[in-house]
Amino acid sequence: MTTTRFVELTRRVASSLRMPDCRIVVVEHPLGGTDDPGIVARADAAVETIIASLCRA
Repeated sequence: MTTTRFVELTRRVASSLRMPDCRIVVVEHPLGGTDDPGIVARADAAVETIIASLCRA
């Protein structure tokens, strides 16, 4: 999981670790400084994507 600001960095790190096909879920940036309701809203928005990425062959 990463935020919108760090997508490219996350992909580069995954590639450098020989995991170029790593499934990455992206949530809105920033997480730091976000209140609890904001974090919960982002988590809720990501649930379906997370489940789909875990179930994909």
